Amino acid sequence: MGSFVGNENKELYTCRGTHYNEAINNFRKRRWEVMVISDMFLKEKGKSWVFTGGSAAAGRFAENEGRRGCAGLFEEVIRWDMAMDSMAARERFVFNTARPGLNAVDIVEEFGRRAACYHPQGVVYISGSEDEALAEEVLQGALGEMERLAEEIGAGFLCIKYQGDSLQTANAILKETGARPSLVTYEDRNRFALRPARQVFEKAGNLKLKQGPMRWLFIGDSITHGALHTYGFDSLPQLWEKYIREDWGREDDVVLNVGVSSATAEEFLGRLDVRYYPYSDADVVVAMFGTNDCVISDVQAFREQLVQIGRIIEAKGSQLVLRTPPLVKPGAAQRAVALPAFAGAVREAAAELGVILIDHEKHLGELRQKSQEGWEAGMNDDVHPNAAGQYWMFRELAYGLDLVKGQSMVSLEYM
Repeated sequence: MGSFVGNENKELYTCRGTHYNEAINNFRKRRWEVMVISDMFLKEKGKSWVFTGGSAAAGRFAENEGRRGCAGLFEEVIRWDMAMDSMAARERFVFNTARPGLNAVDIVEEFGRRAACYHPQGVVYISGSEDEALAEEVLQGALGEMERLAEEIGAGFLCIKYQGDSLQTANAILKETGARPSLVTYEDRNRFALRPARQVFEKAGNLKLKQGPMRWLFIGDSITHGALHTYGFDSLPQLWEKYIREDWGREDDVVLNVGVSSATAEEFLGRLDVRYYPYSDADVVVAMFGTNDCVISDVQAFREQLVQIGRIIEAKGSQLVLRTPPLVKPGAAQRAVALPAFAGAVREAAAELGVILIDHEKHLGELRQKSQEGWEAGMNDDVHPNAAGQYWMFRELAYGLDLVKGQSMVSLEYM
């Protein structure tokens, strides 16, 4: 997509950032009079949001460690805190296509692959340090063009300046879009501390990386969704986004998390038009069901549903990874009794499909045998892992896919 400023002239518009604040403020005053996007929360379908920008929007591990960035904090509010019991409201997906080093001019030039291709109903641009080098008129022009491009695809557009940390910025975005503030506190963000990791896992298969950017699609239930139980720390898909972009240097890879709390394999098959087909060009699909299925479904029917999901994904040419559901505590009652058989069904489905299996149930069982206290330290309640449990599963995924880098995020764990 062409830019309103030609690439050959871009150097003429840099190193004049003294009016950065004025450029952002003037643009925001102008556009807010004509565009409000809070009505997105009333829509039943087509509610996805794209966050984009430079380093501030990217929310890297280097700056935030395992604490959620702006997009992740925003996502938890709009598709959990504000969703109540509505499954459709939990489908307000939030994707982050930001990359350190990009400014507003760059995003305009790449708007097609940074935003439009996801057909969002809302585009949020977080302006950070990269924009400070742009002249005021160039920055305002880029923001105006970005807004026009968003309106062209039927999306609301919001530009906001980075507020100094991800929580403060997320709350500013939530306020301006008509949402409630995050329930995460600064005290929550100090609940977990990193230490050198001790546990290693075996390789489960070979996952092929493309030379160019890849899309990673995560599907599943509340444990994939990752809301509430991590207290503002990353879920596995969010950790994977940081890991693959930073430690593997794949800065343009995009992680799409369409896990939905309370989902089952059968329910997912009934929502393919929302949760799968719009993103079926994903290079890798990572799926985990069973935690809810085991209390409402027959184990054989569940196995057949997983195979059906696998065949659909296989037909689209994606690499599929199946995950067994993690252990639950005895207090989970029927789940605690039924879940092992459903984990077995996942293993059988993976074998029939010939795909990679990440066996959380097996490895967490081994941890529980060694240390009941160590295993329980990764749980937030009887069913859901906390941030430490999510980090454990992230590390297991990296080992299982044979994508381990020395002295990286995989070298760490929470205590």
